[in-house]
Amino acid sequence: MKHLCLGFAAAALMACSGQDNHAGHNHDEGIVISAARVLPPFPGRDISAGYFEITNHSHKDDRLIAASSPISETVEIHTHNEVDGVMKMRRVDGVDLPAGQSVMFKPGGYHLMFFKTKLAEGQTDVSVTLTYETAPPVTIIVPLEGHDGTSAPKNGHGSGYKGGHDKGSHGSGN
Repeated sequence: MKHLCLGFAAAALMACSGQDNHAGHNHDEGIVISAARVLPPFPGRDISAGYFEITNHSHKDDRLIAASSPISETVEIHTHNEVDGVMKMRRVDGVDLPAGQSVMFKPGGYHLMFFKTKLAEGQTDVSVTLTYETAPPVTIIVPLEGHDGTSAPKNGHGSGYKGGHDKGSHGSGN
């Protein structure tokens, strides 16, 4: 009876783990993207940003080396660095993904920059392809969020920022 109760408890924990948000990818191996969101450009602008958490569940180190999206001519990986007491945004050639660890892409740290962004009327999510040094590339569908944390308004423009949520984001198994 004791083993039966432990089995039910383990099944309940797995059901609540959010594994469904990763499109069936095994959490024991591979790279998993979670809490992904893209902010639409401010009105009159064509630059947007993307944020997410990337976890390398594999047993070997990897590196995120590029990103692309059909909504932008160019997507770059950026970070913020302090230079002479001033925070400056800088493009980086990649981000190390140590085995068994997570890296946050967030405001003030690593993030994706989308340049010459063009959104369709009523668009609520975007496709983003992430390319790794060794794992195969993966395309994820990421929700557009208004700058106030709400879903992007029908015209694709928002006006403030707050956190996000998972909407079918997933990573690659390697």
